[in-house]
Parts: sequence; C-alpha cells; structure tokens
Amino acid sequence: MKPASVILILAALVLAAVLPFFQGLSSEWGGTSGYYGYKTDVPVPPLPGAGVPKKGLNVVFFGYRSCGTVCPLQLINLKALHDQWRDRPVNFVFVTLDPENDSQRELNRVMVALGKNFRAVRPTDFRQAQALADRYGDFAAREGAVTGEINHGARLYVVTEGNRRQLLYASPELDLARVNDDLARLMELDRS
Repeated sequence: MKPASVILILAALVLAAVLPFFQGLSSEWGGTSGYYGYKTDVPVPPLPGAGVPKKGLNVVFFGYRSCGTVCPLQLINLKALHDQWRDRPVNFVFVTLDPENDSQRELNRVMVALGKNFRAVRPTDFRQAQALADRYGDFAAREGAVTGEINHGARLYVVTEGNRRQLLYASPELDLARVNDDLARLMELDRS
C-alpha cells in the first residue's frame, strides 16, 4: 500500500472516531443550536434525480450495496426514519460509492423495497462518487482492486431547499427519537 493511501486511511479513521464525540456536544461547547446532530449551514451540490422537495428535506447517505459493515446499520436507521416521515416531504437518498458494481436497476429495486421516499443516485464512476462525497464532507477510499472494499464515513446529512447541508450525524449509533426531533425542528423552521 502506498504511504499516501495509508495516511489518508489513518486520517479518515481518526476523523470517524472523533466526530461522534462532537456530534451531541455543540451546546455543551458553547454552541446554541440545541440540535442532536452537528449543526452546519453549508452549500452542497444537488443530487441528480433526487432534488430536495419543496418545503422539505433530503436525508443523504453515501454507501454501497455490497458493504457488510456500516451500510446495513444506516439503512436500518433510514428505514425507521422513513416510516415516521413517509407522508411528509422528506426524501431518503442513497448515493452509491460503487457505481461500477451497483447498477441503477438494482439500486432502484432496493429503494422501492425500502419505501416510497427512497431515492438512489448513481454517479458515473468511483472518482465522481468520491468527489461528490467529498463535497458533502464525507470520504471514500477504495482498498485493493476495483472490486475491493470501500472505506467511507457512514454519515447522514440533512439537506434543505437550496441545497444547504444543515445537519450531520457522524455515526450509525443514533438516538432516532432525537433525530426525529431534529427533522421536525428543521421542517418547522422552513415553514416560518
């Protein structure tokens, strides 16, 4: 493995270990957001075929179908959130980091099985997926050959109209009741 790859992977692991610590601490560290998730207000690129609904939200996750670690956990979280928000303008967007192996047809089949507000985004190739994840504040690094495992952040991002990333959840170990409170608060703020 190249030294630059080792440094990138180590930096990503350190960041992944530290972010959950900061996730619920914003008010304890002098922030006044009162959100469970890490509050931000950062522009992000629109996702092709998965625009933010009018007066609504996108909950975005970068992963891939053959991931056997954090992706299934986050998809379970997204499904539970979807079941609470399915009748509201909230989309749950899965962006594949492995477009070479995740066909749009198969992604769409999985999204239909998860629920009516699930959307799949399939970038052209891994480099484009990696660049898109980077623009959201995530990371993706492929191990080994093209079919190798992909290290990634497993974060959830909440995006409002105008493609503004408002919240970040850094771990799949979530208090979903508090996430639901965050989403409700964002929806109320958007209405005012």
